[in-house]
Amino acid sequence: MANIHDVAQLAGVSIATVSRMLSGENIRNRSAVERAIAELGYRPNASARGLRLGRHHTIAVIVPDIANPYFATLVRGIEERVMTKGFRIIVASSDEQFAAETEVLGGLIDAVDAVAIVPAESSGRTHRMLAALGKPVVLIDRTVGEHPEFDLVHVDNAGGARMAAEYLLSLGHRRIGIISGRQETLPGQVRHTAFVQALAAAGVEINAGDIKIGEFTREFGRRAACELIAAGTEITALFVGNNTMAQGALLSFHEGGVSIPEQLSFLCFDDFDLAELLPAPVTVISRPAIAEGHAAADLLLARIEEAGKSEPEAFRHMVLPVELTVRESCSAPAAP
Repeated sequence: MANIHDVAQLAGVSIATVSRMLSGENIRNRSAVERAIAELGYRPNASARGLRLGRHHTIAVIVPDIANPYFATLVRGIEERVMTKGFRIIVASSDEQFAAETEVLGGLIDAVDAVAIVPAESSGRTHRMLAALGKPVVLIDRTVGEHPEFDLVHVDNAGGARMAAEYLLSLGHRRIGIISGRQETLPGQVRHTAFVQALAAAGVEINAGDIKIGEFTREFGRRAACELIAAGTEITALFVGNNTMAQGALLSFHEGGVSIPEQLSFLCFDDFDLAELLPAPVTVISRPAIAEGHAAADLLLARIEEAGKSEPEAFRHMVLPVELTVRESCSAPAAP
């Protein structure tokens, strides 16, 4: 493999000149060095360069549950992007616990250059904890207050929830239920509110007994669906706020003999691996998890590169689009 000495020799410059260019300095012979790098296929030693710049070339990625297909895909997107720049990632699950986040980051912060996190809470203590890290932070999917002093990447939660409501209404449903995640989080609160408001705008109100709010977990989804069945609800359609709750709910409906979509139209936010393999493939609001990971990684890499600048760039808040993926779990309500 070519080394920095080979590059310097071919470009007709000193090794120090090549090193300065690779560190981001402007040099007079840049074009000659770049041609030499391209011709030789030279790749800088990331570890050695990191030592000179005081970097670890490592990024911490904290998500609530790595077993969730959405978070797993998100992490993959981050990894794809940072690997091309010579970085690696360390991944940990917080189990939606602030204490777990604090413990994990406390043990990792001296060994990483930046943090990508899906915060468990939108609280002030989370904001203070992240600010005290002294490293670049990007928030993904969730925020920590109305004006977080961090970069943020999320999706159009409100738009997706409205799509779900409008689709069910277009099929003729008027008795609709909802299973929502924690309202203390951005996706939980925004999806729930937007869905309910979209129905209200069409003159449809959800009965209090047909609203279930709890954790973004499979167990809660299963329990919520069981409660709907036990109460003898007359809903003809159900919107579930994420894929893990949806899987639990589907299991309860299967065990309870509820036929989808003949008895109940079913739609959820977030796709999942088995959604297309079920007897009635599930209609979902799809979001670009890989693209979210790429965007978060790009923001962090840019922050790492600008470290030490007297006037860093303004914080960026990116909202990516979602789409309705229509399958077979929704149909017009059965005739009374």
